[in-house]
Amino acid sequence: MRSNFRPNIRLATNFLLVVGSFAITLKITPIAELYQEKNLCIKYLEHQLNRDKLIKRLKIVKQANPSSVCDSVLKS
Repeated sequence: MRSNFRPNIRLATNFLLVVGSFAITLKITPIAELYQEKNLCIKYLEHQLNRDKLIKRLKIVKQANPSSVCDSVLKS
């Protein structure tokens, strides 16, 4: 009778690789969102993005001053 040790090790290794990949993705997601916000603010301050698009993408209230919002985003 043939041993199932090697296939089981291979299966367990693949499972751990998948779980590890998802764990890394979940850790990186908030960092990526922060840098996307920073890039949007930089584009706004360099007049490459208009006010309405910035408000829509950052999901901020229209009465808020985008420059002050961008200042706080860039400081973090």
